[in-house]
Amino acid sequence: MKKITLMLVGIVAVAVMSFSILSSGGKAGYTGSPSENNCTTCHSGTVNSGPGSVVITSSPSLAAGYTASTAYTITVTVNDNVAPNNALFGFDFEALFASGASAGTLAITNATLTKLLNKTVSSNVRVNVVQTGTDNVGPDTQAFSFTWTAPATGSGTVTFYATGMGADNTGGTSGDNTYKTALDVLESTVGINEASDNANLAIYPNPVKETLNMNYSLTSASKVQINVYSLDGKKISVVEKELTAGSYNERFNVKNVLAKGIYVVELRVNDKSTVEKILVD
Repeated sequence: MKKITLMLVGIVAVAVMSFSILSSGGKAGYTGSPSENNCTTCHSGTVNSGPGSVVITSSPSLAAGYTASTAYTITVTVNDNVAPNNALFGFDFEALFASGASAGTLAITNATLTKLLNKTVSSNVRVNVVQTGTDNVGPDTQAFSFTWTAPATGSGTVTFYATGMGADNTGGTSGDNTYKTALDVLESTVGINEASDNANLAIYPNPVKETLNMNYSLTSASKVQINVYSLDGKKISVVEKELTAGSYNERFNVKNVLAKGIYVVELRVNDKSTVEKILVD
């Protein structure tokens, strides 16, 4: 009888330990950043081989770079809508300089879903945001939001790293899907809403279905760059021109080119930029 009791206790303990790997709180140091592994270290499978994804977004947008000492709401969204991996979600996030040190300041805004953990990697104490294991049950998708305050002026490029997991909630480490992504965020040389002294920008129609018009004027010869970004900071297109003083109209066909959604259009004239959001309907 004693042997049976001990065996049962052992089985229960193993089950609790296995279940706690994801549901009772995340682990730091598994973002896939330099010198780190990702969640497949503990969970079986190949990273980014599942049908889902992990996406990093920000409000306000970081498409044109971060403004020093400014607070941004960062959201890491894990998607996996194919059963059984749509039952439980976890994630790990870091913001790092190229040196491997943490960049900026992370703060929790939803203590039910997220918490901070530290991981020392190559002498750098890296601050991570991970799930708590409460209310991270989706289904199909789970968004984890928190605040990132950008570093001081002159800090340079910051890279966001994130892993996400769609788990089958069986308590084991097999059968789970791991996803990872990274996003380079440049330091903006001007405020995101600072308009160029050398251009008057008008974008229409907005929302746009087929053709987007961009009108602007230059008071002197200028180097002009027009960039289109998705909300996760990926540059979709770029146009570069050397233009003389005058008024200009650019026409862009967005039908069957851009999926429906919100994008950021940047008009950069020499070293200053104007940024506008557009909705492709």
